[in-house]
Amino acid sequence: MSSDLDSTHVPVLIVGGGVVGLSAALFLNHHGIRTTLIEKHSGTSIHPRARSVNARTMEIYRELNLVPAIIEAGKSMAPTMGLISGHTFHSAISPRPRHIKAQRSLPFASLTSTMGPVPGQFISLEMLEPVLLSAAKDRGIDAQFSTECLSISQSEEKVTAKVKKRDLGEEYEITADYCIAADGANSPIRTQLQIPRSGASESESSGHLLNILFTAPLGDFVKDREFSILTIHHPSTSPLDRAIDGIFTSINNSDRWVFHLSYSPSNGETASDFPKERCAEIITTALGFQESGAENENANMKVEILSILPWQASVRIASRMQEGRIFLAGDAAHQMPPYAGQGANTGIADAHNLAWKLAVVLKSNPSSKTKTKAKTNTSLTSPRSPPTPSSKYSVRDTFLKTYQAERLPINTHAAAVSASSADSKGLLSMKLNTRTIISVVKRMFLIAGLSVWYTGPGVGIIPEDPGVLRGASWRAWSFAGLVMGLDGRPGRRAPHVWLERRGAGRMVGEGGGVSTLDLFGRDFVLLTGSGGREWIQAAEKVSSNLSGVDIKAYVIGGDEEGDYVPVDGKSAFETAAGISSSGVLLVRSDGFVAWRERRIPVGYEDRLEEVMRRLLCLE
Repeated sequence: MSSDLDSTHVPVLIVGGGVVGLSAALFLNHHGIRTTLIEKHSGTSIHPRARSVNARTMEIYRELNLVPAIIEAGKSMAPTMGLISGHTFHSAISPRPRHIKAQRSLPFASLTSTMGPVPGQFISLEMLEPVLLSAAKDRGIDAQFSTECLSISQSEEKVTAKVKKRDLGEEYEITADYCIAADGANSPIRTQLQIPRSGASESESSGHLLNILFTAPLGDFVKDREFSILTIHHPSTSPLDRAIDGIFTSINNSDRWVFHLSYSPSNGETASDFPKERCAEIITTALGFQESGAENENANMKVEILSILPWQASVRIASRMQEGRIFLAGDAAHQMPPYAGQGANTGIADAHNLAWKLAVVLKSNPSSKTKTKAKTNTSLTSPRSPPTPSSKYSVRDTFLKTYQAERLPINTHAAAVSASSADSKGLLSMKLNTRTIISVVKRMFLIAGLSVWYTGPGVGIIPEDPGVLRGASWRAWSFAGLVMGLDGRPGRRAPHVWLERRGAGRMVGEGGGVSTLDLFGRDFVLLTGSGGREWIQAAEKVSSNLSGVDIKAYVIGGDEEGDYVPVDGKSAFETAAGISSSGVLLVRSDGFVAWRERRIPVGYEDRLEEVMRRLLCLE
């Protein structure tokens, strides 16, 4: 490959082609930012890990028009639901009656269904990643597999990566304005940057397990009594046998399954003590068909081991997520047990949070190396033209510090809740006690991914004074507002309200429905009530003074053609957002409320400009 700067320089280099890296590439592509993604393996993962994406992640993928493809890819997991336990697979499943049911939903879906436009989805990563890779290729993203990052360095102007084509043995350099390290829990980039991690050490207390992917014809046996997680404790039957503690998880509810086997280093066991042959014997015993004495075709079924992946149910959090121009995302930044469903979802949220911020900085400074001779993908949103003399403000790297300030506390909390769900062996705790009950309650607020709240020093949010009543009088009397906090407060995901659009004197409903969330994705957005039309011109004026930053504005509930009107009544949005008819929400392109004004103030244009300067770290 040529060493010419123009052919090897990209605005953003992404190291890691898993779910987080692929998502980051798609998010940046959505903002019109060119990337190169490199992954040392020859293709996407073949080993199941995370098995669902939550409602918030599906909202994010909705921005990319990927929801139908994800639902199709995960349809074999649609019946998956339920936590059960037993001495064997057979003894746990056989007493359960068969029930023919429609597609099941993720936990707490009935409570969260009114809070967003799309529910969470059961889908394992080895099913999801090909969907993302296919979308990346269709959208012209440069994804290079069998390409390893050997080392990385940075200066004040750029990041330089030394990479190797593993199939060809060719080594060369790629330079970039920024780098996203999504290279996994054992991240070589994090190690090279000497970023320490807090949390459990390599000890028995964190739980050591083998993720064993196997095939067995169990589909007919579990049909109409599918499960999500089946915890097994099979006691030792002789001094020569070991007890079997583990978890079965469904993959396609037919012939592909995973068994997470607990093993004990403190008893001298290592992962190498469990070759495929021994794992097949252990799983056969844990299935329990032979032991049951039942005379059926399952008694002598063949168990074939496809792959074995050692892992620890531990918590490890990187002390920082940014080092100069390099950013950690996903497992490279945080590792946690899977039982609250947060591992992949928090990583995808990292990428989504970072992508729009990188896009703002890169578009605001078009004189940087982001301008290359590479072919432009015509499907991308074109960056703004270089700033004219009237443009006052360009967003600088200081703005990117809000990434760590926002995501690190969220990830730390998610990891703590995930850890509280695991027992000392690293398995999902099924004991009914105070600790388990508290853990379940905490998980309820995490599972949907909708209760995230960016608050504290350094975040890209303008805090508000809620008054003596702590904003209670503003809050919508709904589950979303009272319990989940989706009430228009700054730092929360903007409230979801179904909309129709006025057109030619009549209401126009759009296919599949339009959510307030569908108005976000690329720019800052002002949403004002039915009497706040003055904000439209204010947004245009302030936006014209910002290089690379646009502010779109919509009147919700207005009477003019083109206005969006809530399906549930003209003032439904104002109620959900906690504003009057002249109030406003300023929503970031990631869908989070950056600022709220309950009613239009005197000097509202100056106030909006002041808010934008503070949000973009221009002061």
